[in-house]
Amino acid sequence: MAKITAPPPPPSAERSICAGDIRDLHPDNPYVAYHAPRYAMLLSNLRRSHRPGGAVLDVGRSPLTEMIAGELDARVDTLGLQPDSVTSTGQHFRFELNDTQSEETWRRGLPKYDTIVFAEVLEHIHTAPTLVLAFLETLLEPDGIIVLQTPNAVALHKRIQMLCGKNPYELFREDLSMPGHYREYTRSELLGFATDCGFDTIHFTFGNYFDYRYRGHGHGTQVRPRPTTINWIYRLLPGFLKPGITMVMRRHGASTRPVPSSELSTLHAPAAKACAGSTIGK
Repeated sequence: MAKITAPPPPPSAERSICAGDIRDLHPDNPYVAYHAPRYAMLLSNLRRSHRPGGAVLDVGRSPLTEMIAGELDARVDTLGLQPDSVTSTGQHFRFELNDTQSEETWRRGLPKYDTIVFAEVLEHIHTAPTLVLAFLETLLEPDGIIVLQTPNAVALHKRIQMLCGKNPYELFREDLSMPGHYREYTRSELLGFATDCGFDTIHFTFGNYFDYRYRGHGHGTQVRPRPTTINWIYRLLPGFLKPGITMVMRRHGASTRPVPSSELSTLHAPAAKACAGSTIGK
């Protein structure tokens, strides 16, 4: 069983980060609208745990990359399927994580990072998570951390769909450049992967941080919230039934550094729009 250690309390004076501001900066992006509360939670947690001056790697470049760079005032490199290039936040490195199946195909010579953000990517990979995490471990500084976010495979709505005879998981897509969810994971599975790869899990929380008012919007449509009760239902449920998972890992025995507490990392959708002092997207 993974060791979950109690984190120190976060700084008392902190700026707020709000989902509403994130949506305002990306008014025509339905994906951002749906994930805005998750972005807000992740940015808040990164601000508490990131060491000033430390290098950051975001696995899978997205609008979140720019937000991380702005919020942390840091260089943020990225790893993904696009060719190597210089980006507005740092350097992009091409690597297909499914190639971690064999160490012979691992990309070598990449920088070391203080923080690796591995958010909503694991479920899109058809290679064993232990192999992927083992590769990412080679990119960590000795006391670096991996911040992982992924859907909860056994969230309430998926259980209900199964009871109704419906498969809650999508079929494999024909377009491999836009892979869907090959596999989602449970708490016990994720903690087991961390232990098998020599990590301590120093933070774990279930989250209600998808905003279902924006689910189902297609690109090119006007992004407007739709009435739904799902957000409120998830607010009332116990953690293991909530739709999102966030965990923070570091090498076993690595030195202690601040990480977010479970109480402060829980964010319910929809988040309040008013936000003083946020630097999102600056």
